[in-house]
Amino acid sequence: MCKQLISKLGKSQGINRLVQLFKVGRSFVPPQERGIDPVAEAEVFLSYGKRKEALQVLLYTVQLEPDNLAAQLLLLQTHAYLLDVQAYIELAQQLQPRLAHLSVWHIVAAEGRELAPYHPLFRGH
Repeated sequence: MCKQLISKLGKSQGINRLVQLFKVGRSFVPPQERGIDPVAEAEVFLSYGKRKEALQVLLYTVQLEPDNLAAQLLLLQTHAYLLDVQAYIELAQQLQPRLAHLSVWHIVAAEGRELAPYHPLFRGH
């Protein structure tokens, strides 16, 4: 395919086009701009073990949509997968006032105890 593209465009144009295609394929295009649910895309990334890609989508989404609880919870789970204890604690602290009265907080706290058993936020839940 690369050879066909180069032969059609000429050697210098073909190489430049391949470089452009490579750069586009490697750049981040937010799922919202592609008409895709960001949480669903992040879940797909996670299911294929692409945790850093999921993290990128979720961080962008939470910044764009700070009240998106589904994105925040999946981001929390992604921090746990990546063993990013500090990021997990920080996000859990932000979410605790909203989640403390919900059953999902017990799951967050249990996972938090596994990651940071010393942290008082996760004790007694």
